[in-house]
Amino acid sequence: MRAPEIQRHLVMIVVVALLAIPQLAAAAEQPTPPPKPSSAMGKGASGQLPKLWHSVSSQHDFRVELTDNVFRAEWVNIPPAAAKQGVYIRTECRRSGAKWVGSSSLNMLFAVRGAPAGKDTKVCHLTVRFEVDSLSAEKISGHSEKLKDFDVNTCQVRQTSWGEFTWVPKR
Repeated sequence: MRAPEIQRHLVMIVVVALLAIPQLAAAAEQPTPPPKPSSAMGKGASGQLPKLWHSVSSQHDFRVELTDNVFRAEWVNIPPAAAKQGVYIRTECRRSGAKWVGSSSLNMLFAVRGAPAGKDTKVCHLTVRFEVDSLSAEKISGHSEKLKDFDVNTCQVRQTSWGEFTWVPKR
């Protein structure tokens, strides 16, 4: 058997094993969403994943890197005017059982209601929880915190909820 075939067989064995093992409980501060089928890829799978992914909901494109037990993603199609103001989204998750658990660091531009022109936006830095539940060469899906109640003037998050996401390879 050749090395690429052995590696492919090992990845398939890891995926089957991960599907058979019950999901591990997340850290105490992490919510426990309803169980979902998981198609996690194992160590060394980054060579099989496309580098660029498109978020179906946000329309953002992300550069994704999977190395060892770390999943990283960075927003790459930032509008030039927003990029000049330091806008970014950077995500890092660590392997936890059959999924990746971590956070996204965001520097985002928000509209300030009632502010005069030229002062009607503000950049706020936030950190939100982010989890990848399923990862394959065709789709990345999971959930992350989304802002439910946010004070733009103080950049204070008052309340969040969980929102699902789906990314597909950028064509």
